[in-house]
Formats: sequence, structure tokens, C-alpha cells
Amino acid sequence: FRESGGRGSGLALAPFSCSSIGYAMRTDMADIGSEETARMDVVYEKERVTIHPTQYGSGRISGKLRLYLQLGSLFLSWEPNEGVNSFSTSSVSAEIEKYRNLYTIQALPLSDVRFIRRHTPTFGLEYIIIVLSSGLAFPPFYFYNGGIRELFATLKQHVFIIRSDDDPNVFLVNDFEDPLQKSLSSLELPGVATVANAMSRQNSFSFTGSVSEVRHGDDAKYGGPSTMSEYVSKQRRKSNDPGRDISFQVLEKFSLVTKFARETTSSLFRENHSSGSHAYGRQKQEYVLDNKASDKYADQLITPDDASLPSDSVESDELLLVWGKKRGNPLSVEEWRAFLDPEGRIMDSKALRKKIFYGGVDHVLRKEVWKFLLSYHEYDSTQAEREYLAAMKREEYEAIKSQWKSISTTQAKRFTKFRERKGLIDKDVVRTDRSVPYYEGDDNPNVIVLRDILVTYSFYNFDLGYCQGMSDFLAPILYVMEDESEAFWCFASLMERLGGNFNRDQNGMHAQLLGLSKLVELLDPSLHNYFRQNDCLNYFFCFRWVLIQFKREFSFDQIMLLWEVLWTHYFSEHFHLYLCVGILKRYRLRIIGEGMDFDTLLKFINELSGQINIDRAIQDAEALCTIAGEAGADCIPPGTPPSMPIETDGGLYLQEDDVL
Repeated sequence: FRESGGRGSGLALAPFSCSSIGYAMRTDMADIGSEETARMDVVYEKERVTIHPTQYGSGRISGKLRLYLQLGSLFLSWEPNEGVNSFSTSSVSAEIEKYRNLYTIQALPLSDVRFIRRHTPTFGLEYIIIVLSSGLAFPPFYFYNGGIRELFATLKQHVFIIRSDDDPNVFLVNDFEDPLQKSLSSLELPGVATVANAMSRQNSFSFTGSVSEVRHGDDAKYGGPSTMSEYVSKQRRKSNDPGRDISFQVLEKFSLVTKFARETTSSLFRENHSSGSHAYGRQKQEYVLDNKASDKYADQLITPDDASLPSDSVESDELLLVWGKKRGNPLSVEEWRAFLDPEGRIMDSKALRKKIFYGGVDHVLRKEVWKFLLSYHEYDSTQAEREYLAAMKREEYEAIKSQWKSISTTQAKRFTKFRERKGLIDKDVVRTDRSVPYYEGDDNPNVIVLRDILVTYSFYNFDLGYCQGMSDFLAPILYVMEDESEAFWCFASLMERLGGNFNRDQNGMHAQLLGLSKLVELLDPSLHNYFRQNDCLNYFFCFRWVLIQFKREFSFDQIMLLWEVLWTHYFSEHFHLYLCVGILKRYRLRIIGEGMDFDTLLKFINELSGQINIDRAIQDAEALCTIAGEAGADCIPPGTPPSMPIETDGGLYLQEDDVL
């Protein structure tokens, strides 16, 4: 549904108490005096409040939104209606029905809400986006029968809510301080931010496997409080825990929440992690990390016959890895020439992609080969056609660039969006890969080129604009191309596939994390169940891996190798998700054995930066992709990045229509 200019998708966390929800959602309580059935007073209720969980415009789930008072606190809930909506097509109905519980909100305390953004487009439906103090966001809620005005009127009666001075569409909830002086608690990264008050701990969402599990779940299974009063009591204790209140600045300016889905992850791109010593072992045919092993055994394969498992290990994975093929040598100049016919056409693109997948590309060839991998050139194009295309594209690039270069200072004062985007780009480029010689030093002309390409792209794709993280993708491309126009068009082509990562509603990211969740469930059910029991089913701890495709996990040289492997799409367009599964499986004994919760797991995952063996990771992912087969492909929703997005009449990207 594109009339409103938006697509929504949501990923939810585990329910805080399945049985207590049953009491909380009943208005005809039998025992009013019982703590188990504390009275619930519904103060607002609206039907046909709808989310769009897939990238299909016809895929919608309608439900009932409620505000209710219980034990002196205000809660919000959203329950999907039974069955799939009649306006959902048959091709997506089964998928929606299968995952409808992912989007259920059982009982969200308004004290956990940071702000609500109201969208009132000129044409189409009104909708709201709720952002939590943790930085996580719900999918957009579309009001098909109206009712947003009444919703805000009700909220004002029960919580402190004020309109942001910087954006009239944003309403800050329980904001008793200057919002520009407060930081947004987000991901727990060393020196950057923490998941204090993370909703994965508070369990206010639902991320369950079936409807029956939501209705008849066992509290012990999920580790949730048995009563609403117990939940409120725990919340009060948490509020006095200084260890949960540590937070650092994440947003450059909190009030610029029109880009909340981009800015809540801005801290992910700028930290460097200290390296540590880890050694690798193997249980059965699966390779796992043995943190107690000495570095001298790092490259040896330790089997149960010649080495004992660590004391904190758990039962080994029942699914044995089919070890991927050994990595080969990179594509050489001689091999590359052998793929070309006399006119310069690539005669066997599949064989070429296979060669690159298993060995990468010699750096001297990357400038030429990457243009094919990034679809700047077609595989069946001739050398003459490519030269002509390059000349035409150069002229087109200069024309686009001149659009913003010609903006005068006077005009810029009246062009807020241009000033904001250019200002954000100026800040980002000076801290992107500055340790790489190509970009280091003051007044580096390559940094200026990096800036110009990004500003030009924000004009070329004005709907998407610029988002933090894009500079991380462009830097290696410009380094390889050493040509402004060619780097621009290669980057623009890559963003055609990965632009969904930066959508304001986080639709592309939610789809990938949902696919990752289903792949882990398929390939490692016991690990998936562990995540379920420890409220980690949002897989948000893999957010950075997915968002910038492991850019912070490997060195600059290694990331160029990994990206060209991913760009071949030889085994799967979503090979990066299998990489995530493989890395999680490799460290599963540590994760389960140490009983990592969400915060600990997030910290552990981010500290793996620089510690992952790239060749083994690719081999693991290849093996898992082979094992999963078609079942693995079925786990990933259509249009999930880096698949080409499903285009509708409304365009590819969520518009910022009501704030321009």
C-alpha cells in the first residue's frame, strides 16, 4: 500500500509473560481482589489499526490498539485480528498468517516509550511510529478508521507528552528534561552506548512461534514474571539500578527523529574494538571457539578424541556441518583474460562468479571486475560498449553533481533538507576509514571526493537521500575505482539492492533479521530455542553485521574480499545471512555455556571484531547454505535486501513526505 508513502515491517521481542497477558487482556475479571487478575481499565480502543509486515503492498495485518490502566500504570497493546485480512493476496497470506504473532504487542508500558511520531501525509492514511527508550522501533501503525487525534488526547490525560520544538510531528513521552541534553539508550558498545532498559529484557513484544504458544505459554519457559504487579515491581527495582542507566550519546541531535531508524544505529559505525586472543577448536564436525585454548593451537583442528571440551560446554549441535570447499587463489590476470572473447564479452559468467566466490579477485583486477559484480557493466557487453557507457555515465554524473554545486549560499538557507544532508555527510566522511592510507591525513582530496559522491547521490536518489553507514560502503568502492564517476555509479547500483537497509521504517533490516531468525531455527534449533528462552529472538545483536555487511568485523583488505564473494550471489543473494548463522554456530558453546543474555551477547558479538577467521566463516556459510537448500531460501521474505526491492507505484523508498 503506497498511497501513504510508507511500508512497514516489524520485528518483535519475546513476551514478558504469556499467562499474565491472558489476565491483563480480560475486562471481565472474576477475582478483582486477586493480584493475578489486577483490574484493567481500558481508556482507548481502536479497530482496524494495521501494520504492513511484508514488502508486498497487499500484505497487511489489521488489529485492535488499546490503551489501558493497570496498577497505576498506562499500557499499550495491539492484538491482530483472527485470520488473514481479506485484502491480502493469496501469495502472501500464508506468510502473514505464519508470522502474525511476531507483531503482537502484549503489554507495553508507556514509561518505556521515548517518543511517538505522527505522520499525516497529504494523500493516504495517517500512521504513527513508536520508538522506545532502547532505540528499537515498532512497525508503523496505520489507522484505517481514523482515531489518531483521540489517541493523543487520551495519552495527554495519563502521561506527560509534549511536542518536540524541532519537529512538530514528534511527541516526546515522559520527557522532563531538555531532549537535546539527553542521550538515547541504544546498543551496548564499548565507549558508545548500552542497552539499558532494553526491551529484550522487559519482554514487552511478542516473538513466538505460534498462536497457541502465545495463548497457552508457560511462564517458566520464557522466564517472565507471573503477574503484572511483579512486573511493575521489577521495573521499579530496575530504575534504581545504576548499572542499567549507563548511556552515551547516540544521536547527533535527538530531535531529528525523521531519520530515527538511521540515527539509532549511528554509533555502530564509529567504534574500533580492541583485539583479543581466541583459539578455535572443533566438537564433532562443527568448529567452535575454545577460549581456554592456547594461541599455538589456533589453526589446529581439535577433536573430542584428542582434546577435552571446555568445562562450560553444553551438548554439541546435532546438525553436523558439511565442511565447505577449501578457499582457492584469487582470480589472476591470465584467468580473467581467458573468460573474455575477442570483443571483450564474458563468455561464462557463472564460472567467473564461481571462481571469484572461492578465491576472490587479485587487487589489480578489482577496478575492472567489480564493475560487473556491481552491475555497472553487463556480462555480455563488449569492450566498445563499455567505453561508450562510461563516457555517457560520466556526463550524467556531472549533470547531477552540478545540481547541488550550483546552489548558492542564499538558496541553501532556504533548502533545509540539503543543509541537513550535506552537514551529516561532512561529519561522516572525516571519520570514515581514516586509518586507511588512501583516506588518512588532513585536507585529503580523496575525502573530498567521497563527500561529493555522497552529496550527489542524495540528489540522484532524493527519496532515500543520505543515511549514516553509506559512507562505509562507498569508501572501499572509491578506493578500488579511483574514479569519481565510476565509483558513483557502482555505489548507486549497490544501493539499489541495499537501500532497504537505510529505509526510515527499517523495513529492509527487519526483513533480514526475520530471515536470520528463521534460518537459525532451521539450522540450529537448540540455539534458536536458547535465544527464545533468553529473550534474544529479535536478533538485534546481529544488527551491525547485517546493516553494513560485516564492515566493522574485518580489516579493509578482508572486507573487499568478503564483499566480492557476496556480490557474486553464487550460492545465494542472502549469503551474508548464512555467514551470520555460521558465526553464531561457531560460538554457540560460549553463548549457551556462559548463559549470555541480550546485553552480554551484544557485547560479546561486537567484541568479535577482528577475531573472526574470514575463510572459515565463508566455508561455514557455504556448508550451511548447502544444507538448508530450498528450505533456507523459503525462510527469507521476497524482496529482502540485497534482493532487488519489490517496486510499487509509490516508488521504492519510504518518503519523508510530511516533514519536507
